[in-house]
Amino acid sequence: MYRKRYTVATSRMSTSASTQTIVPDTTPGPGQSSQAWHDLHWLIDSPDLLAPATDLPLARWPALAQQEIHQWLAQEGHTPQTLTHDFHTRFRRLGLYAEALLHAALQHADSIELLAHHSPIHINTNRARSATRQTIGELDYIWRDRSNQQVWHWELAVKFYLYVPQAHGLLDADRFVGLQQRDTLARKTAKMRDQQLPLSAMPEVTQQLGLHVNHVAAYVKGWLFYPIQSGRCDDYVLAAAPAQAMLNPRHLRGWWLRYADFVTHLEQDTAPGKLRWRVLSRMQWLSPQQADVAQTLDATALLAYLQSWFCPKTTAHGPGPGLLVVALAPVDSTVPAISPDASATDVAERASAAAASETRQAPPAPSGQTYAEVHRGFVVPNAWVGTLL
Repeated sequence: MYRKRYTVATSRMSTSASTQTIVPDTTPGPGQSSQAWHDLHWLIDSPDLLAPATDLPLARWPALAQQEIHQWLAQEGHTPQTLTHDFHTRFRRLGLYAEALLHAALQHADSIELLAHHSPIHINTNRARSATRQTIGELDYIWRDRSNQQVWHWELAVKFYLYVPQAHGLLDADRFVGLQQRDTLARKTAKMRDQQLPLSAMPEVTQQLGLHVNHVAAYVKGWLFYPIQSGRCDDYVLAAAPAQAMLNPRHLRGWWLRYADFVTHLEQDTAPGKLRWRVLSRMQWLSPQQADVAQTLDATALLAYLQSWFCPKTTAHGPGPGLLVVALAPVDSTVPAISPDASATDVAERASAAAASETRQAPPAPSGQTYAEVHRGFVVPNAWVGTLL
């Protein structure tokens, strides 16, 4: 399997309470692969979010196709033709960006024939003596495996959920909540199982596609974020057994804290240590981060930025939404960076090493030194949890 250390695009962060924006810089430094390259590498190689289940089959790459995609990624890493440095700037929504990345991968596997992508499904209905055409959904990907002529229907979901133990819900999986609180893990898995994947089995869809779909599968990636119960960033409050059973044990994990609790956490850290920080724009949420020290913040600068975001001075603007922040350590330090296919155990080990490094005083980082992600988490408004109760 092809491996390469991650690098990332830089970010310029406005601390103005009136603008409150994070604008990606689309000009990586010399020798850096594009952000899209790293994100697709993550989309192919990162652990699934869910465990296999009889009622929700999970996508698996054919071995030959995966090898072909890694060979293409190796070429793109040296001479980008598709995954250029401005690829991610064409999208305003993270879901559409991820769809485009997976589309590019399917297109560049010679053993796969991509038959349809983001294809709307229409049915004819007769109402009040008049025929109407109704759109009932879309198919993310329909593709044929050239080695055995089997046709597959894949639905993609890239999700970031925060586990809220005290949130109301019939299922513990309902306590995995999206940042905007309109989506939960339970609702998403039910929608894929009951609505999205069955679409390709409808006779009208078979007729519209002109072929029969042999297999369906959900392609589910992402990160889950847990509250922490001590000063350690890897001491998670985990979900109950029924919810854990539906999760891949190797799923990627992070933490989440209310703004006030995160401030306390940083202020109680008497030694600055080796860690530095970044605040990520939404298009930077997928893959682990790597950046020059000049594109990172120390704890003091991070706190100042968060205060401007969550405690605006003008009454015209309320607190901003939650922010995803990452802690980074020098790549040559004793704190290992997160690799493209890191498991939950890998992330926990890196977080523990990062916590230990925070107790050691470190000299100022020299200009040009590279930092890599060791753990990540969401900082949310203080009232965020209250709206779920």
